Amino acid sequence: MTLSVALLIGAGLLLRTFTYLRNLRPGFDANGVVTATLSLQDARYQTSEKVNRLFDQSLERIRELPGVEAAAVALALPYERGINDGFGLPGDGPGEYHMTVEFYVTPDYFRALRIPVLGGRTFTQADGPQARKVVMVNEAFAKKYFPARNPVGMHIKGGKDDIEIIGLVGNVLMEGIHASGGYAPLAAVPLMFIPAAQVPDAYIGMMHTWFSPSWIVRTSAPPEAVMRGMQRAMQSVEPLLPFSGFRLLSEVKSKTLGSQRLETSLMGVMAGLALLLAAIGIYGLIAHSVSERTRELGIRMAMGATAGQAVSLVTLPGVTLAAVGCALGCLLAWGEARLMRYLIWGISPTDAATFVGVAVLFLLVAAVASVLPAWRITRLNPAYTLRSE
Repeated sequence: MTLSVALLIGAGLLLRTFTYLRNLRPGFDANGVVTATLSLQDARYQTSEKVNRLFDQSLERIRELPGVEAAAVALALPYERGINDGFGLPGDGPGEYHMTVEFYVTPDYFRALRIPVLGGRTFTQADGPQARKVVMVNEAFAKKYFPARNPVGMHIKGGKDDIEIIGLVGNVLMEGIHASGGYAPLAAVPLMFIPAAQVPDAYIGMMHTWFSPSWIVRTSAPPEAVMRGMQRAMQSVEPLLPFSGFRLLSEVKSKTLGSQRLETSLMGVMAGLALLLAAIGIYGLIAHSVSERTRELGIRMAMGATAGQAVSLVTLPGVTLAAVGCALGCLLAWGEARLMRYLIWGISPTDAATFVGVAVLFLLVAAVASVLPAWRITRLNPAYTLRSE
């Protein structure tokens, strides 16, 4: 019973964590958005110019499809992980850098996902390779690195380049940097967006070795029709590079939370089995007690004891054992939860609601398992019981 309670509390904490992560506000509108991924590990696409020509031509064809409202390309989708990169802030000394997550996007990215622009402007076609270097940042970035200032108009260092922050946008959920970075599996991490047209040639091959860019299309047409149209549009531009997969953003989110779903399911199954075994054990204990004490109970009832008093007499040991096991299980779970703290997000590892809820559930199951076999006593005939002995 102690182990059952500990497992139930662990499963409850993981379930509440999964619910918290699933219900986080994404920071964008995923309705009506279709995405497609394409690998650019191709010898013909090793320069920024050729890659961006592919982006521009394919997006132009996709925007011609019926129902398409906006289309863009990004190195990473929401709910996925971007590239960790370093940058310098004004006033930093030589060699001093800070880390953030970044990825490139084409100008319509923010409109396609309806990410709110909180200040400044978004990218345009004028932000090309020969223009001044610019970036956009999110609220989490501004809060961490410019807590007392508006980041729009500020400059940061990217290698030898002086880069201007031209826009501030709302937070978008991305795959977090787990325990070591202090972020949940899904979190509003500090983000820096760079124009796809300004990615240096030296970075293109490296980026596309580890990441495959995704086309993001907002449409009012049925997703299946849009997917077929996107495939035809890409084939008309580049027949040798078909899209490798189409996904809705809900599917991307589901994949990102896959490990949390698996952990919760496994712990839940083990906890359920433990609870079932505990209930069977209590049921068997009380049933055996009723069988052994039938004559005693008959005598008590013949001498004036009510059926309710006889039932409570038999069930008391089972409920007492359950209460002791529940108390010990909560103590064990308290230590267990501290070990699980890197798996728990959005709630405290010693969340009182989870502990109390599990205790109430366990005691209720124990009470039912105790009362069911003892209920036979209410049909006991004292005279027949005494004669049979």
